[in-house]
Amino acid sequence: MSHRAKSLIAILGAALFVSWMPLTGQTAGSGFYQRGTVYFDWYGSRYSDGTFFNQISARFRFDLINRPGQGWTLTLDARDRVGIRGTATNQAILYNARLIFDKAGSPFYLSLGQMNLYDTAGIGALLGGVAGFKVGRDLLAGAYGGLESTPYINRLDAKYLKAGAFVRWLGPKGRALGLSFNHLAYDGRAERQYAYANLFLPVEKVLVVYGDAEYELGNHVDGANRLSRLFGNVRLDLGRWADLTASYSSGRGLDFHSYLIAASQDPTIYDQNVERFYYTGYYGVRLSVKPTATVRLSVSRQQSEQKDLGILNHTWQFGASVWNILGQGISVIGDYALNRGDLSESDTYYVSLTKDFGRFSLNGSFSNSFNGVRFDSNGGEPLVIHLNDARNVSLGALVRVSRNLSASIEYGGFLQSGLNEHFLFVRLIYRSR
Repeated sequence: MSHRAKSLIAILGAALFVSWMPLTGQTAGSGFYQRGTVYFDWYGSRYSDGTFFNQISARFRFDLINRPGQGWTLTLDARDRVGIRGTATNQAILYNARLIFDKAGSPFYLSLGQMNLYDTAGIGALLGGVAGFKVGRDLLAGAYGGLESTPYINRLDAKYLKAGAFVRWLGPKGRALGLSFNHLAYDGRAERQYAYANLFLPVEKVLVVYGDAEYELGNHVDGANRLSRLFGNVRLDLGRWADLTASYSSGRGLDFHSYLIAASQDPTIYDQNVERFYYTGYYGVRLSVKPTATVRLSVSRQQSEQKDLGILNHTWQFGASVWNILGQGISVIGDYALNRGDLSESDTYYVSLTKDFGRFSLNGSFSNSFNGVRFDSNGGEPLVIHLNDARNVSLGALVRVSRNLSASIEYGGFLQSGLNEHFLFVRLIYRSR
């Protein structure tokens, strides 16, 4: 059977699953829990050279068996894409597929399958297992092991292994602190050893501190390079009408995994704000003022640096947003950025308008951008390129058909002299409640 036939059967099966699902929800005495969301998408794009590309996909995000935290829970988040061209292509994407045991009153924790461990170990995707023991009510200590993986399951490399140990504290009001020691090996040889720490600390309703860090432990790393990643974000509420946010990050190279995951989940992503994947150092501060309950004004100062090349860029950004103008369901968001530096973009702007009619809403946006991402055809890391006077436009609508079902359609255009590109994105969303 061809890949196209198999994929179309999978999509049809998904449709049947959606129609059957309302009958299988947890009922009195059934003892089976299910809750989640199903997405059906069609995405088409037309490029400046006349090439046309389109694909359909189905994505399933579900918690099954028991509610999370009440025993055994099966968590699924997967997508199947079919490219509709002369020779169809099929792409299976597995974001999360794991069986978890976690129950109040039990000291044991277990997770098996494909998962993301940013919350506990800071090592990203893993195909393997995690075992933990609860010390008291708030502290979890454990270990993990398995294969390095990406959402694209056909790219699994059995030679790339991950293992480590961690402790995680979860306090009241969302407070969290984690520490892990991680060992990554390729083909039997140690590739990287490092410690990872993360912190989320809200203090009353005044201060929120979040941050994470990675410290290299391998003998081959010199002292100047051991602190390989540092990120911090501090938000201070200055009363009811204002807040101040400061952030800092430092890392080495492109955050390719984060970009890959974001792009795989949303094919309509524009490559705006790509500096966060490009520059190895960044810091900034933003002051936000709310003169009324529905109006917010902001000003921010940002500085970024590509340390290996000594490139410095800085930005002043001014923003405003207004919600539900005159009680008519109209909202406007806009910002303008003054970009300066060695390799900065030209000045950029963004404006969007939304009108809410109750059961459906309309939105549109217009912006310009000058930096983009180009991928190496040989599979290398993406490169940031400078574009000349590129403009992005989008128009969309969201319709709430029923309590469980909604639909959206979005048009987008990338407009550049002689290089216009257009896309259309249609989505059906079914939520099982």
